[in-house]
Amino acid sequence: MPESSFNAISERLTKALLTGDFDLYQTVMQVPLRVEPRKGQPYELLTIADLEKDFRLYCASLQAQGVTDIFREKKQLVLLEDDWVEVTFVTNILRNAERVVEPFKSQFVLRPREGEWRIAEIRSSLGHINWTLGTAAIESGHFSED
Repeated sequence: MPESSFNAISERLTKALLTGDFDLYQTVMQVPLRVEPRKGQPYELLTIADLEKDFRLYCASLQAQGVTDIFREKKQLVLLEDDWVEVTFVTNILRNAERVVEPFKSQFVLRPREGEWRIAEIRSSLGHINWTLGTAAIESGHFSED
C-alpha cells in the first residue's frame, strides 16, 4: 500500500466528516468495523445502519466544536500481511487555525475491499472515542475521560 493511499483515505475521511457526506464516508470504511479505545472496551459496528449512526454522532460532535479541519500526520506504516496494513498517525483537530484539542495518536488497520484500501479497525484514546460518540467533552484542550 503506497503512502498516497493513506493520504487519499485521510482526505476523503475528513471531507466526509466535515460535510456530513455518509456516502463518501462509506468509501473509506469497511463493515464490520472494529473500534478499540485504548483503556476501554472494544466494540464493532456490524451493519451499515450502525456505521451511519456512529458517523452522525461524530459529525454532531465536530459541528458542536466548530471544527473546520482535521489533519492526520502519518508516523508509521507497517505492512503486516499483503492485505493488512497498520498506520499510526497523529490527529490534529482544528477550528480555523486553532487546535480544538491537543494532537493525539491513533491507528487504522487497513484492508483492501473492492480494489480499494479501507479502514477495518480504529484504535484511539478512550476520550476521543467517547467524544465521537457524544458521551465525553473537551476540557482545557483535552478529551475528558468520563
